[in-house]
Amino acid sequence: MISKILKSISVAVVLLVVSACARLPMILVDQVGPDVISGSKNDSLYYSPSGPSIGASQMQIINGFLYAGNGPQDDYAVARKFLTVDNTSKWHPSSETLIQTGQTSVVANTGTKIRLRVNFDARVALDGTYHSEPGSSRILDFRLLQENGQWRISSAPNLTILLGPNFSVLFKAIPIYFWDKSFSYLVPDVRWFPIRASLATRVTNALLSGPSQWLVPAVQNIFPSGTKLNINSVTVDGGLASIDFNSSVLKVTAWKRPYLRSQLLASLSSVDGITQVSISVERTVQPIGVGASGMPESSSNLPVVLNQEGLSHIAGLSLFNIRGTKELVAKQNATKFAISTDESLVVLLGKGSVYSYNLGILSNATHLIDDRKGQNNPSIDPFNNIWTTTSRAGSLIRITDVNGGQVSLANPFGKKSVIRDLSVSPEGSRVVVLHNPIKGVSVDVFAIIRDKNRKVVGLGAAQPIAEFGSRSQAISWVDHTNLTSLVSDSNGDQSSLEVMVGGPGSSGSRTFDGLNTVTVVGGSQYYLDSTGVLYVSKALGWDHLLSTVISLRMAGQ
Repeated sequence: MISKILKSISVAVVLLVVSACARLPMILVDQVGPDVISGSKNDSLYYSPSGPSIGASQMQIINGFLYAGNGPQDDYAVARKFLTVDNTSKWHPSSETLIQTGQTSVVANTGTKIRLRVNFDARVALDGTYHSEPGSSRILDFRLLQENGQWRISSAPNLTILLGPNFSVLFKAIPIYFWDKSFSYLVPDVRWFPIRASLATRVTNALLSGPSQWLVPAVQNIFPSGTKLNINSVTVDGGLASIDFNSSVLKVTAWKRPYLRSQLLASLSSVDGITQVSISVERTVQPIGVGASGMPESSSNLPVVLNQEGLSHIAGLSLFNIRGTKELVAKQNATKFAISTDESLVVLLGKGSVYSYNLGILSNATHLIDDRKGQNNPSIDPFNNIWTTTSRAGSLIRITDVNGGQVSLANPFGKKSVIRDLSVSPEGSRVVVLHNPIKGVSVDVFAIIRDKNRKVVGLGAAQPIAEFGSRSQAISWVDHTNLTSLVSDSNGDQSSLEVMVGGPGSSGSRTFDGLNTVTVVGGSQYYLDSTGVLYVSKALGWDHLLSTVISLRMAGQ
């Protein structure tokens, strides 16, 4: 019943717009938009748009065509009904998707040539990569002619247009994985694809095409050049994805094949129902052993706080002290810290210097890491390298390994930029940097370039995370693909914000004078304010949890 009402409203609005011939309506899910069903596992369960009606005008054809972009089933079969016979096979809707904001307006209309202006904040490219482009617009050209007495589109842009709510239902974020250069860990590269029966095929083809350009310096594509699906389809039956490649894949040496299998399984496991993979070459099943998972050791889901009692885990309303840290915190008068995933290595910032401590080894062996002035919060990567920066303009990034060896990297933003915060991703192949350029604050992610011995030798090109804007306060990883920060708007109101690397952001509750925030995977969010009060998220807002907290972190960052 609701579906019929929504569709009736849609038709009424389209007719109203056509009579005005001034603008196209926004496709709003809860007002005038298509009835999109969430959680569908079959193409037939999508919003089912209607084809062109007999005698439809040029503007009705354009409107109907844009609405039909919300129905990707059968390769957008309904949308293609609005096209001329010659144009049906020439239109490529998967080339690009614009995520619309505001209204779409008519710039020019001669009857056979119609130009539209579309405002959008993000777009998805053919390879599934998400590009945040706030405040963008584009002019789209359509040509129409009559075919058998009915108006049809003879030329249309190779794209679809969706509003954010529809995009979040029709598309799914899929992390496809590539091995780092040392085969230690898999590195996620988030892509967005329509949730269709062909999703597993799209994911596999994306793997074959290789990683996003900004990630190339940190990862490797072990699929040989020329590798393709033997039949352009991955079949899924009973949780098993059967993948048939051409003979080029046989160039992969025997010892690498379990890594290839792990890469495929990790990438396809985000497709609903897939739990195993079977690899064939030209219809001959290949016996490939199970390889390393490629996933870094999971840290505790309990946040760690620093106070006068040392370092402690938070569990509910209770604190559980990490043995041996109280004396170290007091000795150094620590104000910032980092702790490894296995909690064997603690790094403390206090009295202007950064020291590391190997807990339980040689009576908490102590090492001076960095004594430059203006130290920022240190960070630890999964290889127990310690990353330190200072708040001085143009200051170098210093990486200290477990043997005391040090590497210095130039400030990637130049001599005038000030780094405010830095955090290495769980698998150690990416680093997020919050810095002050000439004006405001910027958040960027870099690929970490390592040699075969995992030694850091450089950083790749900056990948801006535009969703954080220019007023972010501290930065940390939520998991392998998401970042979180406290962000202030133009009025100075602060709130938490979680952003996917390669995807959109999601705003949380308002905060007040917050210093930093952490999010527990699949659980609560915490933030620390400037007076030392720690808050935990609840259904609406925040609950006061602790006082006299000096610093807040998650292990392994």
